[in-house]
Amino acid sequence: MRFITAINALFFRGFRALFGLILLLALALLATGCELQDLEEALDDDDIADDDDTADDDDDDTGDDDDDDTGDDDDSADDDDDDDTTAVDADGDGYTDDVDCDDNDASIHPDAEEIPYDGIDQDCDGADLTDVDGDGHDGGANGDDCDDEDASIYPGATEACDGIDNDCDGSPGAGENDVDGDGQMSCEGDCNDTDATIGDGFPEQCDGLDNDCDGTIDEDTGADGDGDGFNACDGDCDDTDAAVYPGAAEICDGKDSDCDGILPADENDGDLDGVMVCDGDCDDTNDTVYPFATELCDGIDNDCSGSPDADEVDDDYDGQMVCDGDCDDTNATIGDGFPEQCDGLDNDCDGTVDEDTGADGDGDGVTACDGDCDDTNAAIYPGATEICDGEDNNCDGTLPGDEQDADGDGQME
Repeated sequence: MRFITAINALFFRGFRALFGLILLLALALLATGCELQDLEEALDDDDIADDDDTADDDDDDTGDDDDDDTGDDDDSADDDDDDDTTAVDADGDGYTDDVDCDDNDASIHPDAEEIPYDGIDQDCDGADLTDVDGDGHDGGANGDDCDDEDASIYPGATEACDGIDNDCDGSPGAGENDVDGDGQMSCEGDCNDTDATIGDGFPEQCDGLDNDCDGTIDEDTGADGDGDGFNACDGDCDDTDAAVYPGAAEICDGKDSDCDGILPADENDGDLDGVMVCDGDCDDTNDTVYPFATELCDGIDNDCSGSPDADEVDDDYDGQMVCDGDCDDTNATIGDGFPEQCDGLDNDCDGTVDEDTGADGDGDGVTACDGDCDDTNAAIYPGATEICDGEDNNCDGTLPGDEQDADGDGQME
């Protein structure tokens, strides 16, 4: 019994000690909470407890740590210092200010085309474009790349045989020129760039030169290509034509058959009608004239027969040939379309005589075909009375003697 009593006393003392410990811990936590609240109030700048009236540590009226009036810096969220978190596109280029590196310039945005060397980063990649061809050397006024469009051209590049200044030293490499204009540079194998007949692979000629640059002179030129007994070195000026060689007879072929360097005059086709003088062209200045050409109504011997056709004449010299329509080449008043006259002839070659001549021009009742010798004067017609006017009024072909001014004093008898 005494043992049990001792155990109970021991348990009671232990419980009391545990309770005291718990109470001490509670008091310690309470003290710590008060200290934290004092610290928060020290950091606060409004009137009632926290940084605002309804939320946590801030300096506005309704939210948390921000600097506006209703909560956050954008009036609706937490801890920031701006006014609006919505991205904007101030320059209207389709890109907002969170990705547009200059939202005040519509020509600048991530997909803009970069303009080299202007000091502006148009595509927002962080730098201006100064190395267009990507060869590691900048172009433009401040760069050393003499052609920033070609990645094979930059300072220190290997010179290629292309006539271009690849290494930007101010000139192409040695041998990169074509002095004789034969289409081949020295670096391409032209062993004599002062002679256009010499170049790598050029045809060898019989001229005492190494035309093909193979180190041998006039090789392969001894053959007689056309079998006329002469080769090029013998003076054959066309070793593909057996009719051409020194001393050959000149024939009508438009070639210098005898290789004297002169083409005979009659082996020319001056008018380019396809026929040379030696072939019978009787006028090598007119391409409508050559043997068997079609005769034209031009008064010329087009077919070189010796004379024009019979109807290509104008015997009455009225300016119209028979082939032009002159139906009477012996009378100059007759021709195709000539004016009809009251003369009993078919002046206009239409097959009708004196048509359209019946008018009485002066109204005296007599037409030209009736014998009116002046159809513009009504006082003149056949049978009219002669008056003192110096005119053959009666159309008899005679002027009365008293209507003459023999002494020329301006007065008739």
